[in-house]
Amino acid sequence: MLVGLSFVLSYGAYLAYTVLSEELQGYANKGENHRVGGVGLIALLTAPLALIMFGYHVYLIWAGTTTNESSKWSEWRSYIDEGLVYKLVGGTGKTAQGMCEPNIEPPVDWPIHSDQRLVRSEDGRPPVARPNGIDLNTNPNTPESSSAACWNSVYGLHEIENLYDLGFWDNLKDVFFPA
Repeated sequence: MLVGLSFVLSYGAYLAYTVLSEELQGYANKGENHRVGGVGLIALLTAPLALIMFGYHVYLIWAGTTTNESSKWSEWRSYIDEGLVYKLVGGTGKTAQGMCEPNIEPPVDWPIHSDQRLVRSEDGRPPVARPNGIDLNTNPNTPESSSAACWNSVYGLHEIENLYDLGFWDNLKDVFFPA
């Protein structure tokens, strides 16, 4: 659709040029077709914008994200740069499906499952894993603080698994033929 829009805008700019070409070359009838020239100029300038938007959408499909998710990933990137993100892999033994409440969020059959947990720390220290779950109120003087060794600092987004990135062709197939 965006490529078609860009084609139509380019064609509109071409038509405006052909209408005004004699007038531009001979400088005759100055100002009589200024509306055609204005529309042609707008079409000429907006045609690349539609192509750029199409390229951005192809990039989002390749990355396996939406525009909303890309802003959330940039937030995670800033937290990682500040050293506030920790990752636990397979800590509780629960899968992503087991973490959700079935009455609120029904299980979804998705091809990729992850057992990693990401936590943003407020003070830069790793969280304390307790038997009843994860507590972010870390106190280094408590006996449970020895379990903080299972939490690993995250140094880049490449260490984080994106569940929605199935690969370019599978993402493209999911866009055009959703299940």
